[in-house]
Amino acid sequence: MEMMSNGDWAEDTLIEILLKLPVKSIVRFKSVAKAWNHLFQNPNFVSQHHGVSKKKSKHLVVYNMDILVSRTPKHKDISIRSFVDEALVSYHDLGQQLPPHFAAMNDYFDICIDNGLFCLFDSHNSVLALWNPATREFRNLPECNLSFSRKTCSYLTPNLGFGLDPCSNDYKVIYMRHYVDFDKNLTGRHYAIYKMSTDSWRVLKEEEVPFSLDLVIRGDISKACVNGVYYWFANWQSKVLAFHLGSEAFELIESPLSEQNGSGELLILHDRISVWDAQFGIDRKRSNEVWMLNNEGQWTKVLKIELPVLQAKWMFGFWKVYSKVLVESVWGELLVYDLESHEFKKLGIQTKNPGYIFQVFTYEESLFSINNKVSRPMSKP
Repeated sequence: MEMMSNGDWAEDTLIEILLKLPVKSIVRFKSVAKAWNHLFQNPNFVSQHHGVSKKKSKHLVVYNMDILVSRTPKHKDISIRSFVDEALVSYHDLGQQLPPHFAAMNDYFDICIDNGLFCLFDSHNSVLALWNPATREFRNLPECNLSFSRKTCSYLTPNLGFGLDPCSNDYKVIYMRHYVDFDKNLTGRHYAIYKMSTDSWRVLKEEEVPFSLDLVIRGDISKACVNGVYYWFANWQSKVLAFHLGSEAFELIESPLSEQNGSGELLILHDRISVWDAQFGIDRKRSNEVWMLNNEGQWTKVLKIELPVLQAKWMFGFWKVYSKVLVESVWGELLVYDLESHEFKKLGIQTKNPGYIFQVFTYEESLFSINNKVSRPMSKP
């Protein structure tokens, strides 16, 4: 890294201290000296700082929506809450940082989070954007070139994936949309990949999408990115579709769940993709088992979670230690359930309509600049 003049401080000591600071503090310190500003943009420093953040300070982010039926017309109140402490006592609304277009939306938009960055998709207006809440940077992506005419085609809501490619250290977006061309009386698909380093899209060829048009991809809340691979449920939950960000290749995997009711959940566990039988109910015979994909490409059952069926409706994953599970209650509250003490803790979030807590993420802050193509994270600082 670049040498700095630091008085009586040894450079290594100073860097070690700076690596432990939150992003908010480092952003303020950019104006201290040019050398500090250059250091904070150094890819090695950015990567090292993010590595410390992942181990030290994970945030819980909750994305939910309330439908206010008392208003005319119906109003949808969208919030993106980030808990500021590991004890999950207080939070602030990240949505207040969004640009007017997204902040004023009266509709649901899709969110993907990976390695400190958010990818937002407004399907109604076909707008994609990247967002770093820690540095308050926001970047609209160029429009993806469509291979069909909007005037003659009807298309389904697209599916989205976003993550860091560990091979090239480049952030990528995978965009998938199926359509019907009424003039030509045919169905088709449009798949494309966006690379942040080039700020451009590449449309996939038909031979690069090795599965049929009949494959139904579940692109709502059940998806996850881990170790450079993005996963979605397909054909409800009988298949898992994987996209390898490095090789830009798809893989279709058999799911450990066979029941065709869409109640499974894809979540990250021990830095691996796992399938949770996530829904509870008195009238449902649920196994509530958790399966993990091993190195051989096989699903291994790792645990079974027992929750009071009268209170828990849906599981969102573990928080910090693997004895605490994030759940939504039947009343629409977000709770933490301790598997050892069998006690619930309320987090102060309750929707007016149960079932409208869309996504719960773990997120760590990052210095990565989405407006600087040069300052890309390095895998081996």
